[in-house]
Amino acid sequence: MAERILIAEVGLDSRMAGAEAVYTYRATQGVRVGEAYMVPLGPRQTVGYVLAIKEIFDLELGFPVASLKGLGAKVGNLSLPEAVVDLVHETAKQTLSTVPTCLSLATPPGIKDRLVKEWRIVEGKEWDDLNTAQEEIMRSLAGGPLEESKTRPIPQGTMNSLKALRKRGAVELVTRVKMETGRGESGGRFQLTADSAQVDAYIRKHAKKRPAQVVTLMRLQGSEGVALSKEEIKMLGQVSDATLKALVNEGLLVEPEAGAHKIKTPPTPNEHQQAAIDLIQEAIRGEKSEQFLLYGITGSGKTEVFLRCAEEALGRGKQVLYLVPEIALTAQVVAQLRDRFGDRVAVLHSNLSSRERMDNWMRVASGEAPVVLGPRSALFAPLSNLGLIVVDEEHEASYKQENAPRYHTKQLAVFLAERFGCPVVMGSATPSVESFYAALNGGMRLLRLPVRAASAQLPEVFIEDLREGYKDRSAGVFSPRLREGIERALGRDEQVILFLNRRAFAPFVVCRDCGKRYECPHCAVALALHRKDKKLRCHHCDFSMPAPDVCDSCGGERVKAFGIGAERVEESVGTDFEGARVARLDRDIARRKGVLEDTIARFRTGELNVLVGTQMVAKGLDFPNVTLVGVIAADISLSIPDFRASERTFQLLSQVAGRAGRGARAGQVVIQTLSPDHPAVVMAQSHDFEGFYSTLILEREKAGYPPFRRLVNVVFTGPDERAVYELSAVGGQKLRRVLTDGEVLGPVDCPLSKLSNLYRRHVLVKLAPGADVGPVAEALAGLGTAEMRILIDVDPNSLV
Repeated sequence: MAERILIAEVGLDSRMAGAEAVYTYRATQGVRVGEAYMVPLGPRQTVGYVLAIKEIFDLELGFPVASLKGLGAKVGNLSLPEAVVDLVHETAKQTLSTVPTCLSLATPPGIKDRLVKEWRIVEGKEWDDLNTAQEEIMRSLAGGPLEESKTRPIPQGTMNSLKALRKRGAVELVTRVKMETGRGESGGRFQLTADSAQVDAYIRKHAKKRPAQVVTLMRLQGSEGVALSKEEIKMLGQVSDATLKALVNEGLLVEPEAGAHKIKTPPTPNEHQQAAIDLIQEAIRGEKSEQFLLYGITGSGKTEVFLRCAEEALGRGKQVLYLVPEIALTAQVVAQLRDRFGDRVAVLHSNLSSRERMDNWMRVASGEAPVVLGPRSALFAPLSNLGLIVVDEEHEASYKQENAPRYHTKQLAVFLAERFGCPVVMGSATPSVESFYAALNGGMRLLRLPVRAASAQLPEVFIEDLREGYKDRSAGVFSPRLREGIERALGRDEQVILFLNRRAFAPFVVCRDCGKRYECPHCAVALALHRKDKKLRCHHCDFSMPAPDVCDSCGGERVKAFGIGAERVEESVGTDFEGARVARLDRDIARRKGVLEDTIARFRTGELNVLVGTQMVAKGLDFPNVTLVGVIAADISLSIPDFRASERTFQLLSQVAGRAGRGARAGQVVIQTLSPDHPAVVMAQSHDFEGFYSTLILEREKAGYPPFRRLVNVVFTGPDERAVYELSAVGGQKLRRVLTDGEVLGPVDCPLSKLSNLYRRHVLVKLAPGADVGPVAEALAGLGTAEMRILIDVDPNSLV
């Protein structure tokens, strides 16, 4: 006769047990979804999380009930809120990934060495027929749990009594994570000294000899009066314990005085800010899962709107999730939240130590820290009572994870908002096309901040047409206007940033006798010339070879470099401008130990007056003496074969322009381009996002790209070119048969058709907006192998 049994589907962290690690265990009454257990896995035990509980007939198991193992000991303080488990399932559904792969995003770090076992009394039960030994144990446990560990074993007689008591239901064995003490104790937290003159003097004096310390101070400026943990300072300053200790010894980082922190009086909102605050707070009070787009020009006070709304949510006993792009998690952002909400703010970031992340995870789970600040990974914090979600700088590409599971932060934030019945507010000065379209067409509520909250002014922007110079062969690195601007700024002891999003001296090298183009043997790309290193290098797999003087194909001596890279711009500044003290900042420079800090510190103090850089200089630290920014070639990002190229170019030019005039003096921006009439360039000049959007949305609609279609990019990759070709052809056919309502384009070679000896082809699937992507995975099920892989990217950020 069939027997009804209770089972639990338990997920294990895919990093330990594999991508398919969901196993079935026997459950008992009272087991809840999200609870953590030490489950048996072969000869060992590991932490698993209950994903689902079911009652089934034993015949449905597919194997004898006697083989079904129990859950094991519960891990008392490691449970995931049920909403987080729901988020894990939703992530798997949206990204076509396995549940264990997504579960790894939600599991806390560094628990293995902190697990301890405890014997505890089962509350609510009385026992009057115990023997003497058992009574003694019960009296002992009434004073607190008994810890069991390898270093503190329990005597065998006591263990026998404990097991007998557990069999009767009087006691239970619980595994838990042992918390380390130390947070908040003297010496554990510091703040930047309030003596700004002391900080500035140290920066000026020690920029050359102590660059790491100087850059840390620069990164902490603006956070005065706010206490940060050691780990937070190391994460935000990107420095070691030795640097932190040196700053403490110099009196630049000081221990906060007990009770000394006073919350500053917040600024009074202007009418536009107040209107936005009122609408968002109304949604918080009504527990409505509304979506808001806070569209505000630079300096319009979006952060104050976020903070006022967070206050409303916290005042109602709710939690707040405050998401920022990776690059934007600065000391100033942490300080803004800590200044308003004190120790109730927990920072979750992968660059913190595992101890700090675990402690913060526990503080969030216990409710001690109801405000969570972090990048996209903070989505999976153990929140159980959300009242507000903030997604700042919502247009940033870093909100999309580029490795499995390839989730988009904004989509999951909307899911969480609906799950909890709370508003989600996305803010930007240059919103993504999809978000702005949704705001204009009822999918989101548009809130505008059209005026600046402070007196800061945007810089004047000039467009320089490079076509004339190429016509009369007078083209150089610098147009006449940019050259004049550099000379004028240097003559006034001001500083200049020159931006070119291309590393090396030149992007490719060609023999002008036989036409040979030097390419990477492992990737389908040209080798770039790094002249200072006398190397040709691949910027994808890092292959390098000596730069040739003579062609190895024909013996010709006319081997020439073509194009302009940041290294060439640096060299040209040094030779063309008297008094220029120039340095370069790009990935090649940054990976040399200490050079990044040295360059930033010397530029801040004025020892350098020209900084040449790639995208690294577009964001981050402020340099108040910079009055001119030159964009050497705006066409580089426009020429990328991707439907988001013009949108990214507009956003990038807007960010770069924001580097000029951040101090007391007015700023100017010169954009050099071969496409002076392109909307991304023209609208960036006038800071006209809405004009740019109006042009781009028509192109997207005509071409059938988001927001008018949902995209799925399916990439077929492997070491055998013919096998990849055949696999992609089969995959394309299967997709066409299954997706009769969609459009399937390809297969064709990817724009980067070979990377690190792997050939790449792709199929682009276009579906109706919001369409279920499950059939894509179903069509391709079983096609891939360990060697011939199929990567499915839902809602891709890039098609390259």
